[in-house]
Formats: sequence, structure tokens, C-alpha cells
Amino acid sequence: MRATWDQAAASDRVDVYVGDPSTAARELESLFRRLGEDPRGGTCVEVGCGPGRMTGLLADRFDRVVAVDVSPVMLDRARRAVRAGNVDFRLVSGRRLDAVEDGVADVLVCYLVLQHLPGAGVVRSHLQEFARVLAPGGRAFVQLPVLGGGIGPRLWRLLRRAAVPVESRLARDVTRRAAYRGYRLTGGELAAAIAAAGLRAAARDEGGESPYRYAREIFLRLERG
Repeated sequence: MRATWDQAAASDRVDVYVGDPSTAARELESLFRRLGEDPRGGTCVEVGCGPGRMTGLLADRFDRVVAVDVSPVMLDRARRAVRAGNVDFRLVSGRRLDAVEDGVADVLVCYLVLQHLPGAGVVRSHLQEFARVLAPGGRAFVQLPVLGGGIGPRLWRLLRRAAVPVESRLARDVTRRAAYRGYRLTGGELAAAIAAAGLRAAARDEGGESPYRYAREIFLRLERG
């Protein structure tokens, strides 16, 4: 994961990999609006800050932002892009938010991140970490694509999971790597993972068909138990 996102960060196509900075404000406002809140103040943990596309916007909303990423090169870009004095950039392992203390997040934002995680176990681990770092009464605002039901999408996921490692070895393009292409949970798998993490979905919205095959975009406001 680190090697993939370091390569993406060092590329002149970084905006293609992480999203257009010109649309960041609209996307962040849409995320909060869909989930019925306009959070401000307190501490925000931004999971997967990348080159700081949304970090400065979060710094304007919250008293303190802890912005984490798996890639040191992404963090270097973010530090240069975001000069706000209330932002603390931290490196994490990719499986856990290991640089973030328990119970510090009044708000957690995870946008365009879970769709890139390379396996079901890593997605489940992130949900468990969200529960760990949320403060009492804290809320996690999360976007991710969810795989459709039925045998067809599951079979496609199985075949794709077998093919991606081969493509990763043969192609140098970041978009062919497992840590970019990611893994999709079904709706049932996601619900089970949320419950197992000790979280509940306090609000949910669907954004329609995802650009990922057999998937749809969903938005969740998660709270502890």
C-alpha cells in the first residue's frame, strides 16, 4: 500500500489518482449534507488525507485536524499544500490508524479511501479503528462503494481478486495495483463488519451507481454502539 501511494504521490497525475482539488469543497459539503449534519469545532481525524485535497477545508471547520496517510510522500505534499497551524499530519501503517490515540475524534472523515483498500480484512480493520478513535458521541462520515447482491457480482469479485496480483506484477501503472483497485464488500458484509466493530449506521444515503463495476456508492454516518 505504501509503495503504491508513494508512486501515485510522486506522479504528475496525482490529481487523477486522488480526485480533482477543484471539486473538493463541493464533495465535502455534499457528504455532510447527505448525512444530515454540518459538523464544526472539536477534533477531526481525516483518514487518507493524500496531498491535502480536503485537509485545508477541514482545518477551516474544526479546531484541530489529525490528517493521516499511509504514504510519506503524500504527507510531504500535504504539508506543503496546507499551511494551517491546527493540522497535525501523521503516518499510519495502512491496516490500522496506529498513530491516532483512542477516543480523540469528535468527527472522522473517510472519503475516497475505503474503495482502495486491498482486502476485506483491511476494510474491517479500518471500521474497528474508526470505533477506537471516536470520542464518546463522535461521528464518522464515510463514503464507499458497495458490491451488488447476487452470484454475478460475487463471481466477478472472485475472478478479479485472482487477476489483480498478476496485473500488478506485469503493469507499472498505479491503477493496476491491488492497493489502488481495492476490494468491495457486499451490503450484508458491510453491515456485519459495522456491527462487529461496535458501530451503528445513524444515517445513510445512496449516491446511485458507482464507477466501479457491480457497485453503488453509499454514504454513512457511523456512531459507536
